[in-house]
Amino acid sequence: MARNGINSLILHNRMISQAKSRARSQNANIGAIRAAGAGNNQNSRANAIKKAANKQKYSGLSKADVSSKENYTSIKKAAESLQNRTKALLNQPEKEWDQLTEEEIAKYKDTVIREVPSIIEDYNLMMRKMSEEGGNVNKIYIKQMKSYFDNAKSKLEGLGITQRNDGTLALNQELLKGADAKQLKEVLGSAGSFIDDIGKRASNVAANADTNLAVLNRSQYAGNYTYNQHGSDIFDALFGGGKYNAKG
Repeated sequence: MARNGINSLILHNRMISQAKSRARSQNANIGAIRAAGAGNNQNSRANAIKKAANKQKYSGLSKADVSSKENYTSIKKAAESLQNRTKALLNQPEKEWDQLTEEEIAKYKDTVIREVPSIIEDYNLMMRKMSEEGGNVNKIYIKQMKSYFDNAKSKLEGLGITQRNDGTLALNQELLKGADAKQLKEVLGSAGSFIDDIGKRASNVAANADTNLAVLNRSQYAGNYTYNQHGSDIFDALFGGGKYNAKG
């Protein structure tokens, strides 16, 4: 038999073997789901599916890698949300300040007061997970974020935003609500402000998380045939598509 024919046969047999391996693994998990959900309500079955999906999702990874994957997933999500929220705040209001009516100024202030707690929540989650994960790159980003606060410390504290020792932020809602709208715009909505700085750096943080997730996914694919080239399987499909694609 020609070499090409032998190679094709080997490849064909390997594909069949991998397909059987995937089928056995998935059938075992589906059987466990059915057993767990037998006689129970729909929520119990959904929980069983989710549990099996999570087990599959991390199969082939060490405990350290599982922890890293969870951390970087949280970092990426928080950083992307932070980037979007800060960008939206910087684009408010839509008119030049001198052209705003009193009603529009009041609306702008309400928007800032509503958005700042969510921005701080995203920021704190990102900072905590970077600190938990460690590594030189994360340490650099944490240091930069802290320096952005230090650059605007007095102005931010005047709005009730303070920095803890670990770099996370705390908010005094009453001080924020009592601030002047124009002051809010200057400190939290202008080019070169703290919000502008952390939003731009969040883009780099998300990209770094993306890279680390891609590396972890490639390691996972090498030892786990239940994942396809996009890092998803039947259980991912049940929850709306692969959570970890080729880019993390």
